Amino acid sequence: MKVKRGQEDGFEAAIKAHNEQFHNDGDYRAFLMYNVNGPLGGHYSWVMGPTNWAAMDNRPGEGAHDDDWENVDQHVASYSSPGYWNMSDKLSHIARDEGYSKRLIWMYDIRPGKYARFSELIGKVKEVYKEKRPEESYWVVWNQFANSDKGWDVALIFGMDKWAEMDENSAFGPMFEEIHGPGTWHTFLNEFNDTVDGRIDWIRHVVD
Repeated sequence: MKVKRGQEDGFEAAIKAHNEQFHNDGDYRAFLMYNVNGPLGGHYSWVMGPTNWAAMDNRPGEGAHDDDWENVDQHVASYSSPGYWNMSDKLSHIARDEGYSKRLIWMYDIRPGKYARFSELIGKVKEVYKEKRPEESYWVVWNQFANSDKGWDVALIFGMDKWAEMDENSAFGPMFEEIHGPGTWHTFLNEFNDTVDGRIDWIRHVVD
């Protein structure tokens, strides 16, 4: 959502009130994030979930819910098309579900026929996290609706508590080789690059 200039405070207050009344918990829990950079830099993202398709049949809608959304809508200049994403429990490493104030997002365009190999390689990453970074989280989420023009096929989302974490040297390569053997990091990078046609980086921070 692109908010009208100068109306950010009113928008955020309206979203907070709306979420508290209609999206406070369960399948319809929602929160607001601000996109610091990326294709939608300077815009807000309203996120509902985790949920499931069956729950969508009874999501809050007409009546009091939509009437209250008008308090939000009055501050919005434009809306982007919504997206639907499915988290992979198998590939994600979740030390904690929430509490991170920021998200670093790597959005990948996967080459045709390379989805299975991409998943296998991310599985190797998860092994490193389990052994070497058990307290850190990342999520793998798949776009549920194809859009070849954008190439937003899958995203890796890393939780961060502070901006200072961006300054840290991750030393992931040496950790990878401790788990998978000498020389495997270079091989991994080559194979991984062969599965994708590019990456877009986003940073979001939690507003409410």
